[in-house]
Amino acid sequence: MADPPFAPPGESSLDLWIERSNLNGVLISAVAYGILFTITFQTLLLFFQLPRAKIPWGLVTYVCAMFTFASIGFAGNAKFNQMTFIDDRNIPGGPNAFTVEFYSTWVNIMSFAAYVLMSWLADGLLLWRFTLIWGYNYWLSAFPGLMYLGAVASSIALMRAIMSSTDLTFWGVKSVEFSIAYWSLSISLNIILTLGIACRIWLVRRKTRQSLSFQHSAQYTSVSAMLIESAALYATWGSVFLICYARNTPLQNILLPPLGQVQGIAPVLILFRVAQGRAWSESTVAKTGLVQSLEGTTGSKLV
Repeated sequence: MADPPFAPPGESSLDLWIERSNLNGVLISAVAYGILFTITFQTLLLFFQLPRAKIPWGLVTYVCAMFTFASIGFAGNAKFNQMTFIDDRNIPGGPNAFTVEFYSTWVNIMSFAAYVLMSWLADGLLLWRFTLIWGYNYWLSAFPGLMYLGAVASSIALMRAIMSSTDLTFWGVKSVEFSIAYWSLSISLNIILTLGIACRIWLVRRKTRQSLSFQHSAQYTSVSAMLIESAALYATWGSVFLICYARNTPLQNILLPPLGQVQGIAPVLILFRVAQGRAWSESTVAKTGLVQSLEGTTGSKLV
């Protein structure tokens, strides 16, 4: 494909493709942010329609925190792209050079840190859902719990590497090493928990018809329940991004900006089902008959 007739001088087709991928990634993240905004609004609306004494303030705080971090991340990313393509577009080497040389500027670090904090919240919620759906089997949750701690530790190391005097970029040697470690642990954790939750719901699907009517059990064991409760969206998106990042293909630039928003969409979707009373709860686990009824479980709970 020939270069556009008014392409910037001194930039190859690959340079232009990388620049397009960076810009397109931000545009897709804007769409994802809009989806997250809509789900957040609907979830909070449902929570606040409950009697005041039954409003789960912990979950309300979680949803608000997730949306706040998503907003900070998106705003910082948008500002950094404004600097890249408008404010400092005449830097020698073009926007690609600016992205590499000024990646550690405060506005971009703010955005990156917000998305890292979102990943902690998202992984933590999924680990909690896994533990709940498997009847609080803490032995089963021990290994994913260690992976979660490893992901948190590697994300902190990644932030330090990006801000260090030696790397100062997302593509420095140490940054790449910690990035692969961080996303490998986080995404592997999500895949394990996703498969574990989906497997549990599938097993319940086969047996609940004996104890629950089909209409009542379908809301807990449908295909959509499997996909939402297991946060399959983030696990799938993250896996594709990790492959592209490890292979250093420009497609990573399209997938990375929306990744932060996607990791917010998945857990807020789960809490949207919680607000609807359709998500798995302690009483759901007890009603399946697959584990002993949990002590103190009376009626349907939101948490």
